[in-house]
Amino acid sequence: MKRILNSTVIALVASLLLGSLTVMAIDRPFALNGKGVATFITDGGVLVGADVSSSSNATHLGLCTTVGRVNYTPANDPEHPGRLLSSGSGKITAANGDTVQIEFSGELDPPPAGSITATDRPVFRFVGGTGHFVGASGKADAVVVVNLLTGALEITMVGNIDY
Repeated sequence: MKRILNSTVIALVASLLLGSLTVMAIDRPFALNGKGVATFITDGGVLVGADVSSSSNATHLGLCTTVGRVNYTPANDPEHPGRLLSSGSGKITAANGDTVQIEFSGELDPPPAGSITATDRPVFRFVGGTGHFVGASGKADAVVVVNLLTGALEITMVGNIDY
């Protein structure tokens, strides 16, 4: 009888311990493609930032929207005149309301002669979220092509997300 009681107690404790362990996050491939608009912020005619919104399709999120703020500072790089350093943060919201918080930094290259489109190559870092994405982490390389006259943009991201 004592053995049965000991076995029962051990089984109960084991199941409680195993049941209380958090689910381990899994590193997953991530890709996003979308289109949006940037509303530019200037100071004395100098580009200093942009409020950005886009609609996209992303792995693990499906159809989603992204909103964020980009800050620009001069790179002061004589080999790349006109280059701006970009940095900022934002939020990707899935159709079901789950969110992924993002932070990013990159370099916005000015348009080539005769063009009105500039290219930014930021690295996005996933820094938390809600729903399925609580504690999300990871990073994705991106290419953002933006029309400097209209603010229209296209974004492509490829990387990994861990949630």
